[in-house]
Amino acid sequence: MSVNLLELLQGQLGSSVIKQASSFLGESEAATQKGMDGILPSLLGGLIQKGSTNSGAAGLLDMISSGGHDGGIMNNIGSLFGGGSASNNLVNSGGSMLSSLFGNKVGGMIDLVTSLSGMKRSSSSSLMSMVAPIVMGMIGKQVSKGGLNASGLMSLLSGQKEYVAKAAPAGLTSLLGIDSFTSNVSNTAKETVTRTTETVKDTGRRVASGTREVAEEGGGMLKKLLPLLLLGLLGLALFGWMRGCSAGDAANSVVDTTKNAANTVVEGTKNAADAAVEGTKNAADAVADAFSSITLPGGEALKLAKGSFEEKFANFLGTKDAAGDGSFTFDNLKFETGKETLKAESMGQLDNLAKILKAYPNVHIALEGHTDNTGDAKANVRLSMARAGSVKAQLVNRGVDKNRIAATGVGSKKPVGDNSTEEGRAQNRRIDVKVTKK
Repeated sequence: MSVNLLELLQGQLGSSVIKQASSFLGESEAATQKGMDGILPSLLGGLIQKGSTNSGAAGLLDMISSGGHDGGIMNNIGSLFGGGSASNNLVNSGGSMLSSLFGNKVGGMIDLVTSLSGMKRSSSSSLMSMVAPIVMGMIGKQVSKGGLNASGLMSLLSGQKEYVAKAAPAGLTSLLGIDSFTSNVSNTAKETVTRTTETVKDTGRRVASGTREVAEEGGGMLKKLLPLLLLGLLGLALFGWMRGCSAGDAANSVVDTTKNAANTVVEGTKNAADAAVEGTKNAADAVADAFSSITLPGGEALKLAKGSFEEKFANFLGTKDAAGDGSFTFDNLKFETGKETLKAESMGQLDNLAKILKAYPNVHIALEGHTDNTGDAKANVRLSMARAGSVKAQLVNRGVDKNRIAATGVGSKKPVGDNSTEEGRAQNRRIDVKVTKK
């Protein structure tokens, strides 16, 4: 039996890692666990597809070798999810790896995990990026341990299909453009029908052969006993008629039983296929329900999470008589603790905001930084100003005119949450955006 890579990975990425990851991402442990449950089979499923050919498996071996994915990453996984440079480096390296492995399918995989877990899309993206090098490290460890070549790696990955099929999120195979997870069901059905057919054929051959042998060995005696045999057959026919059964009925019963068994297999396979199609449809519907497609002036279309900062901001600018005063709060900006350095998972939201602002060139905004009340008040003001300045710098780097953006910081003077609770302090650490000219 093939080693179960999914089970090994789940053992390494247990509750303590989930707790650290949830804190790093700013998500609940329950949502982070759901995300992990979707990410592991998704990544393994993509690698199964990637390594299903000799050239693909050879490419994976090259990546394992050149990237030093020998399993050493498994020695201290906990430290990778605790935040700081280790976590950020993992996100960056994993993001590059995902792009290299899966190309334009990465976005769909992230959407699938987001729909499954309820996490923000940026959190799903970061978590998947962090897990990718670990999955590759686990595979690299098996390659090194077994001295596997391309053919051996293909065999290892192929052996994971059964495990991945049981855990894969609905819609994964459709997203990856494969049917290998369901082909096992089809092959089983085909093999069952084939075995049943061969058994019936073989039984028929043995019966015919036995009858022929009796006839050949007893040819002389048969002539003498023919009248008695005819009488016996007549009696058997009468007896069969009285019992409502005949030799033909028995034969028909065998045929009907075989037919029913085949029909059962076919029906079961059909039901499994129908269930897979329905699951794919449900997953696609769930993803569609979680996002809005907004077309900006100039024709660029953005796929934005419903209820997100970017969606609200874009809708406000795109609506002539929009309600509200044009004040918004970033909902996915993350900074290094005590610093103005933005974390990698913040960049997606900044990318979207820059695109929206460039589509509305007359719009001006003011960025206002805030902190909780922990520490020195004056230091908090300086930190909030520095963070607002960092956001402005990122937008300018993305092509937004700096004269359209004002940046200030007020420290802890305008709380929106209770500073006596962690949740309230987290709400107070924020960057607000105000549309000053529309």
